[in-house]
Amino acid sequence: RPDFCELPAETGLCKAYIRSFHYNLAAQQCLQFIYGGCGGNANRFKTIDECRRTCVG
Repeated sequence: RPDFCELPAETGLCKAYIRSFHYNLAAQQCLQFIYGGCGGNANRFKTIDECRRTCVG
């Protein structure tokens, strides 16, 4: 899996409410979080399937 899958979920600096998914290293699975719309990091996916394909599979 790519190194960015190990980064923590980051909501970013803005105040939008965008349902996103990240890979949670401790839980070893993709989990939902709310992204604010700007900033953050590469461990952010639009769908849980995209997260799983990238970080789990």
